[in-house]
Amino acid sequence: MPKLYYRYAVMNAGKSTQLLQIAHDYESNNGEKILALKPESDTKADNHIIARIGSDMLKRKCDFLIKRDSNWLYDEVVKHSGTKVVLIDEAQFLSKANVWDCARIVTQLEIPVICFGLKCDFRGEPFEGSSYLFALAQDIEEVTTRAICRRSENPVKATVNMRLVNGVPAFRGGQLSIEGENDVVYEPVCLKKFMEMFIAGNNTYGEKYE
Repeated sequence: MPKLYYRYAVMNAGKSTQLLQIAHDYESNNGEKILALKPESDTKADNHIIARIGSDMLKRKCDFLIKRDSNWLYDEVVKHSGTKVVLIDEAQFLSKANVWDCARIVTQLEIPVICFGLKCDFRGEPFEGSSYLFALAQDIEEVTTRAICRRSENPVKATVNMRLVNGVPAFRGGQLSIEGENDVVYEPVCLKKFMEMFIAGNNTYGEKYE
């Protein structure tokens, strides 16, 4: 039976690499049609899904970018007859309506949907898309391929993404800020290091976004 899958992890843990591998397996090894997608709000690499392995970069053009409108994703998948699986990168940026469309695709069109994304944002707050995927997905799994805290003296699993602006930890600003734009980068860290930085900056849990 087709399922709605959510594969989550911190950044740089290998999520996009897994997605591209699945796409390759379906297309090259099995000769089957897939849809590789991401939300249109993710402007990184324009309309491509990218994955970095060392100094190398894997890249694939999206079949289309997902709009946030209700029923839009479901209707678009219906137009692509013969699709065997739908793969979605950066799924934390999906809207509630998009996730419900994913559930409809699985149950009504009987096409599996595999989503890859983050659990929470740079302030420890949930994303709309990941919240509803945790609620509706039938199969949820953490991707831990390269999820190691960069700031711990000993190897510790990273569970949170910390935003750096000009190299300085930042806990204020809008939720959507693409890495590589406006001097923003993200660093996977363990909860202990995240909390140390959060408290040191006199940040308050539950503050509204600027």
